[in-house]
Amino acid sequence: MRNNINHIALSVLSYCIKYKLYFLLLMVVLLNIRERRANGKDRILFSRPTNKITILALDSKRYRGDLDALAKNKRFRVLHMTQKAPGWLIKTFYKDNKLKKYINSREGSIENICHNDALKFTVDFLRYFYSHISVNCVTTVNYRYIEDYNWSKASNMIGVPFIILYRECLLAVERVNDEIFLRTRDRFGKFHGEHIIVHNQIAKKLFVSSGYCNEKSISVCGALRMDNFLEDIKKYSPDNKKNKIFTFFYYPHNMSIFGRDGEIVCKEKYQYHSKEWKHRDDLFTDLHNAIIELAEINPDIDFIIKPKLEIVNNRTWSFYENIVKNSNIDVDKLGNYKVLPEANVHKLIMDSDVICCLQSSTALESAIAGKRVIFPLFYQFMDTPYFNNFAWKDHVHLFDVANNKSHFKSLFYDALNKPHINEQITNKRNILFDTYFDSNKGTAFEKYSKVIESVVANNKNTIQ
Repeated sequence: MRNNINHIALSVLSYCIKYKLYFLLLMVVLLNIRERRANGKDRILFSRPTNKITILALDSKRYRGDLDALAKNKRFRVLHMTQKAPGWLIKTFYKDNKLKKYINSREGSIENICHNDALKFTVDFLRYFYSHISVNCVTTVNYRYIEDYNWSKASNMIGVPFIILYRECLLAVERVNDEIFLRTRDRFGKFHGEHIIVHNQIAKKLFVSSGYCNEKSISVCGALRMDNFLEDIKKYSPDNKKNKIFTFFYYPHNMSIFGRDGEIVCKEKYQYHSKEWKHRDDLFTDLHNAIIELAEINPDIDFIIKPKLEIVNNRTWSFYENIVKNSNIDVDKLGNYKVLPEANVHKLIMDSDVICCLQSSTALESAIAGKRVIFPLFYQFMDTPYFNNFAWKDHVHLFDVANNKSHFKSLFYDALNKPHINEQITNKRNILFDTYFDSNKGTAFEKYSKVIESVVANNKNTIQ
């Protein structure tokens, strides 16, 4: 039934696109746009733009708090939508979502014709769209999603500047950096917007050195979501906590740090990565069994598993569920063992007494909050080539490293009883935080605001 409905809807959209029924398409898009308010909630009916700068954020589910931060700027009106509506509009032109294939298609080929037709339609539609909806700039968080590509490029072409608020800035792994360098150099063309904002100098250097953009079109501003977090750390008081808390920031058992099949850049250099590490699943199993066992014998401590919501809905989640099911403990009877995919990450960090994580920025966020952080690196993982994939391999001395299940439990109790981090470690953690988030002083909001306002002011912002 659902497939039939989707087919009918796509047919109707195709008809509207073919006969340029832009008013109907405008209505479809408007139904999917919301306005983010300063309190973090959305409104369906937009406020008047008055003299505010209107930001239209595409692919809004990927911003992780950035839209909430921007909405607090009284000079901004923040509109946003998911990839659904832009995706619907271009589905009639593309057979798949492999953007790089279309960008690099041979002139005159079927892919090239489809790509050009999609862009031409988007330019024509957006001229109509922007004549009805006041927008001063368009943002995305990445450059590689086909749903956003034509909308962002067409907007910039007709006078509504496109700005990337790039989010994937945790560039601490050489293999990943090489992959992004090749993507931006060879596979996704030149930057098709006005400006890119990144978290750190590493990301800026990567984009510029690959030739994707020039020095003047990229700025380092830190991470928007960190400003409130840094302020909350200063104000935080644990007085209202009932129990001590252990939090594990969940990773899927097959994450790429342990190797995987598929495309590999620089094959000779990263040949090891084409095969999965033989103890990948053993480590994952031991870790979760250790957490469950600790939860059983410590009923006065809350044990929280924090996965991303999309991971819970992914097929890999069943691997975790089977481990829980096959453990010798009935987890359903443990009132202190909780899986909280929708919990606020920063509040969890501040409330937690002990934290466990792996390849995640939560390690840095927990570090700056003064927490003991355990890395589960069992089965001599540090002696394998896969350790080169670990973002914090050069900084493990700033954290706690568990060598096996038993050691993990021992470190848990040690961290629980001795939470203090000495001044020397704290200073080095601050430096590491600044490396990837620009500053621990909470200055990102003003930096982002200044760049966005400057881009809009310097742009003619007239629909051509």
